[in-house]
Amino acid sequence: MPSSASWAGAYHRLAATIPAKVAAARLTMGGFIACVDARTDLAQATALFAPDAPPRAAALGAALVDRVRRGVGGEMLFPWPDGAAWLAAHLDLACSLGGTGAQAAWVLSSIGAPAAMSLGDRSTHMLAQLPPDILVVDGDRLVRCRDLAARGERVGDIYIFDFSAGVPVAGVLPPRSSRIIVRLADPGLDVDPDFDRVTPGLAATAGAGLISGFHAIPAEDLAAGIERVGGLCRRWSGAGLHLIHMEMAGYETMERMETVLDAFSGVVTSIGMSHSELRQIAPGVDTPAAMRTIAERTRVSRLCVHADEWAASVTRGDPDREREALMSGSLLAAARAEAGAPVATVAVPAAAHFAPPPFDGGPLGDGWHLVAVSTPYLSHPVTTLGLGDSFTGGCLLVLGAAQQDQAAARKDPTCT
Repeated sequence: MPSSASWAGAYHRLAATIPAKVAAARLTMGGFIACVDARTDLAQATALFAPDAPPRAAALGAALVDRVRRGVGGEMLFPWPDGAAWLAAHLDLACSLGGTGAQAAWVLSSIGAPAAMSLGDRSTHMLAQLPPDILVVDGDRLVRCRDLAARGERVGDIYIFDFSAGVPVAGVLPPRSSRIIVRLADPGLDVDPDFDRVTPGLAATAGAGLISGFHAIPAEDLAAGIERVGGLCRRWSGAGLHLIHMEMAGYETMERMETVLDAFSGVVTSIGMSHSELRQIAPGVDTPAAMRTIAERTRVSRLCVHADEWAASVTRGDPDREREALMSGSLLAAARAEAGAPVATVAVPAAAHFAPPPFDGGPLGDGWHLVAVSTPYLSHPVTTLGLGDSFTGGCLLVLGAAQQDQAAARKDPTCT
């Protein structure tokens, strides 16, 4: 197994190749939840823990502290109709762009790679958070966010509570740094008819499609959301897009998660999730075995898992290209963790350390390979927000190009 120094050297060599990867990048198209994240440092959110906090605020504070005690970030639904006004009045909140497709587009556009996102909320509040170079569909064409005109009413914010290892929250010391995403209500999927209509025409030359957000749909709208996005994925695939990735999230119930996995079985070609999300699906099961079982069940050619200090995939593709993808995603996430936001120039963080992955990679039989890499881990990142989405964007940057190269080779047997 490579040493820490070997991993560090490999990441430094990889960082030098990022400009070339960007120059060769193809379009990544991502949806279907874009939102405004209202962020705060949970250690400073003392109003939630005050003796005179109203019942719903106190209940939220207790739920957050319970997660902090267990070192669990993730996402949760906490219904509170009047919560937005109370949180705005009592917490120090800073707004930024949120949502998996949006975050992946942000990190890719920051390094100069083309990335388009669905965008249902085009209010002044949302447009104020949009990085200028992300692409959106406006009418029949792709435009940069800086050229959009505001319209419509704003959608409610999503609340992000950051916590840091060793910094007490209401007397509790977090064992790791993370963030907790709180939805006061389910926003549903982006409604962006232009994106749905135009992107199938871009699919033949695009590198990857990215879908997410099914954990945040009201129960009564889930079936319609699955039908709509599933139909769009089929149009992408029919037009020639070979890489369609679904990123999972923290679901409130296993029934909801199982419904989504089953609905997109054979529709998407790649699935990604955090290690905690994998444990939710397959508690107590050996990680590589669980990954392969889910991949075969959902009929994807690739399933990846990202954790704090490692990332891994089971894949039917080229294991060397998969390793490059996992490392590229890990590097983009680490650079963001160090800077606090997506960066234009990617480098290995000076404070990063490299632990060996918990298992070795290698052939699994029947065409499957297990690939595992160390990540440039920061024990005290500036932020943990968006790191999984940054990882996903970096993986798709590499695999989107690889898929297109492979497709061209199949069409032209003289290509080597």
